[in-house]
Amino acid sequence: MVYDVGVVGLGPAGVSALKALEGTGLRVLALEKEPAFPRKKPCAGGLTPKAYEILKRLFPDVDSVVRKRVNRFLLYYGERSTELLSEEILTYLTQRDELDAFLFSSLDHSQFDLHLGETALTVEKDIDSVVLHTTKDRYRVRVLLVASGVNSRIARQLGVKRDIGYTYESDVESDREELIIDFTDFGWGYYWAFPKGDVVTTGLGEFRDRRVMLNLRGLLAKFNRKHGFSERRRWSSGFPIPAGRKKNDVYRPFVLFLGDAGGLVDPVTGEGIYYAVKSGVVAAGVVKRFFLSGEESKLKEYETAINSLLGEEFHWARIVGRLFFSLKGLNFSVISRSQVVARLTADLLSGRISYRDSFFAYLRHLPGALIGR
Repeated sequence: MVYDVGVVGLGPAGVSALKALEGTGLRVLALEKEPAFPRKKPCAGGLTPKAYEILKRLFPDVDSVVRKRVNRFLLYYGERSTELLSEEILTYLTQRDELDAFLFSSLDHSQFDLHLGETALTVEKDIDSVVLHTTKDRYRVRVLLVASGVNSRIARQLGVKRDIGYTYESDVESDREELIIDFTDFGWGYYWAFPKGDVVTTGLGEFRDRRVMLNLRGLLAKFNRKHGFSERRRWSSGFPIPAGRKKNDVYRPFVLFLGDAGGLVDPVTGEGIYYAVKSGVVAAGVVKRFFLSGEESKLKEYETAINSLLGEEFHWARIVGRLFFSLKGLNFSVISRSQVVARLTADLLSGRISYRDSFFAYLRHLPGALIGR
């Protein structure tokens, strides 16, 4: 049997692509290496408002797995602290295993050939399709959507170019309410503490400084001590994380790379769920156009669309990141002294304003902030 579409990985990217393909009548194979949901996935579990909104459109009942809505961030740099407060929600907090299980259960399973507990291994290019080899079988598919995360075997096999950083996180038993972001100790990264009712997810991520990458576990213990997270740890894990670029390597003939598999992650905040879902929706649209026309060139439009919709934002994120992380002390002081810049920072961290717009707004307000106006 030849499948029209194969989807590898059933996290937010793969499931969003499947949701957008419901009702098309295409023969779809969907693979997930884990044998059942829920499955634990390292992830801070924060949904920016734009991530929440795109999920809400696809999965209207997503509120059922939102544990907390937050409109207040506490920022730290060394021993200094400041507060970001908004009348609007700044982030929605979930547990990633609960979110993924909800998304999977929201699919119409009758429309797809679902294979759980089966790992995709390699692909072979054929004239007008690919052959997918797994731990259980081989399948011919016309178009393959690879959404199997940063550790994707197929992304490695096909040499997908991605910039990789590293993170480490833990779930700590705690009923603390504060959402903390701490920029101490990093070249290009931060600590976080995300409260979720009975647990707080604490973690750190770094994209540039190798010294930090070699001591992730020790630094997280230091952060937990600093902020008093001494309760019992339920779980901890380290994992790589990609960083999006202006030009993202997300296409091979008849193979499209979604979400982390294509490196589609905010290079400043590390936020990936919005970009995973967006890439899944874009990929599904490209696939539909391909089967209407039969022209392979339609599949190449995926990379063009991703770089147009997301690449420019990643480009400006790197500009803003260089500005912030190279002058963290100065920028932290400006945020602390200026309510306008504090609001701008809150909008940026929550995804309500683009990096490009925030860059020029910051430059406009910087002189007044420096002289205390």
